[in-house]
Amino acid sequence: NLKEIESEFEYVAKMIEKIQAVENADESSDELFLETFSSIDAATQCVYGVLKDTKNKRVTVVFRGSTDFSTRDWQTNLSAQLEGMKTPKLLKDGLEGKLKKRVLVHRGFYEYIFDNERAKGDQRYDMILNDIKPFVEEGYKIYVTGHSLGAALASLLAFKLAGSDKSWIPKPITCISYASPFVGTDGFRTAFTLLEQMGHIRYLRVNNDADTVPTVPPFSLGWKKRLYKHVGINLRLYDDSFILSHPNSNGWGFVNAVRNSVLKPVWSVLTYHSLQTHEDRMDAQKERLQHMNLDDLYANEELFGTPETKTSLCG
Repeated sequence: NLKEIESEFEYVAKMIEKIQAVENADESSDELFLETFSSIDAATQCVYGVLKDTKNKRVTVVFRGSTDFSTRDWQTNLSAQLEGMKTPKLLKDGLEGKLKKRVLVHRGFYEYIFDNERAKGDQRYDMILNDIKPFVEEGYKIYVTGHSLGAALASLLAFKLAGSDKSWIPKPITCISYASPFVGTDGFRTAFTLLEQMGHIRYLRVNNDADTVPTVPPFSLGWKKRLYKHVGINLRLYDDSFILSHPNSNGWGFVNAVRNSVLKPVWSVLTYHSLQTHEDRMDAQKERLQHMNLDDLYANEELFGTPETKTSLCG
């Protein structure tokens, strides 16, 4: 019942109003279709949906964030040991040493998509490929998004798709995540950055400055301790401003390390982690943000690094 949803969830009601406003103002809004919503075995597997936008020629994979303890979501979040993820085929010639074979990532997030022992039948990754392939027509692009746990899953899926040599997967893959926790180690960042330099992936990682979730886990669990690292262009939101940065950004390494530390007001995590706070802050900066696009951001050498920096990172 729509009225019950509106009374119980103010944010959902706000989103419904926005969607209705778009539909009323834009006759082409009926060109967005929900093609797939997979919640089969939701207690043990991640939940996702597939949207097809015939106006902008996009196929978008959306991952759900964490729910309650009746699902495996929180077990996934807390499984912060390292797992070796096979290096995508398009990257092997550009990397050195062990990175030619594998990158180290968060075990829980990896297993939820690629190696879930509790999955009945295909892994989620294989299901997603089967779901999106029929809709990726000529001229279409693939987008991936999610919030929190969903953002971490989106990051890994985008990385895998961007490095795939499957001819039907168009490049670049675009990932826009919200409040993502750490996903991989420094080697994962190196491989991810190489995909960016090759033009195979564009990634905008959005988070609120005071949100604790994007600062965890700071290091892996288990016998071998490694620091986790963020990837992509970071849009960090404040009450009345925002900052853009990238691991390649000159002079931002130490500053970003401090920003990504766990020194956050944990007592306000629900406020700063919520999608509503992200949206409110982005709405407040709408005039500035709507004139930006990812292609321009990646072409900005001050943000993404100089050609010399890119060459050194590629080895």
